[in-house]
Amino acid sequence: MSGVRNLAALATSASTSRVLNLNLVAKRYPDDPMRKKAPLFTDDLLNRSILVKHRLRRDEGYLLPNSAAVATKIIFPLDFDDLELGGRSIFVNQKGFRQAICDLVGYRELELEKDFLVLSLLNELPSLDPFLVREQLRRNHHQPADCYFSISPADTSRMQSFTNAEMAPLIRMAFQTKAGATSAGLVGKLADALLSANADTRLDPLRETLGLHGDQFTQGIFSWKGFIYYKWQFSEMIQSLIRVTQEMEHIKPSGRNDAATREEIRALKASIRKRIREAARNCSRVLALYDDAFADLVHRGNTAAFRRFLLEAPIFFLDLGHSMGMISHISSFWGYRFKGGSADLPTAEEFRDILVEFETGLAPRQSYSQPW
Repeated sequence: MSGVRNLAALATSASTSRVLNLNLVAKRYPDDPMRKKAPLFTDDLLNRSILVKHRLRRDEGYLLPNSAAVATKIIFPLDFDDLELGGRSIFVNQKGFRQAICDLVGYRELELEKDFLVLSLLNELPSLDPFLVREQLRRNHHQPADCYFSISPADTSRMQSFTNAEMAPLIRMAFQTKAGATSAGLVGKLADALLSANADTRLDPLRETLGLHGDQFTQGIFSWKGFIYYKWQFSEMIQSLIRVTQEMEHIKPSGRNDAATREEIRALKASIRKRIREAARNCSRVLALYDDAFADLVHRGNTAAFRRFLLEAPIFFLDLGHSMGMISHISSFWGYRFKGGSADLPTAEEFRDILVEFETGLAPRQSYSQPW
């Protein structure tokens, strides 16, 4: 898919776990006082950019100092109202990226230090999922307006309920009274504390139970929240993935297409089905590591295994985040573009380009997690 078509496709689409469309936020909330009071970036151009978690192609690897498979791309549209005109893109941490940003927006490096910190924090994440972005920024004392995070009240409520159920056994173990009872109200309050921006004093018994302190506890709790979120998201995404693979089979591109294109589309569909299954299995495998360590803790009182899991969670988190980010992007993009299969049919060229992007994003990558 060409860069221009990629950019134009984002003109009216919501942000996904792979894309953070700040240009669309600015269009949807032009008069929101909180967006003006608490912007994501201080620079106006950065605050109208489009951020993408981009899988590096072979000819792009030289741009970055390490061998990362996925990079954070910043796209500055040439025209905010006509994305078909394309834009200029810069990778976070590419050679000379700070100077390139300064040249483009017209500020000195020192004046953009806060924005460079935000870009660094976003670059650390495996995806741009709004929940993770919000948590990452908040725990680093940056709280942009809520309009930057497309988390619906219904999703927030379901996430809270899922977390309450997930956390209840551990909270009862760590906070039980002498009589051995823990109220449902306390479980809800402590699960809410776990989901809050920072781990507060209400979690001290949990901190002591796990034997973690300082940055270890803060980083472990952040990764733990990420795992709980991904587990909830994965449970809700399975049916969506099944629907995508079924609808993919029945899409018939409009217009004429030759036999070679039809064969290429058929092969791409088969490859994507296989890679979606592999990505789902990888998510299940990493989530099973968490489930086993958590069960060992709450059922057998083995704090050592779960403590070790939390210490290593940031590494597992990268693996899980990559797989979840891409399959979430496929699910949300498909739902937007095809609306249950009833929207305008794509041309053969557009459909092929969509499938190529999906296949590339699902390509196997180096795994940093090791089985216990």
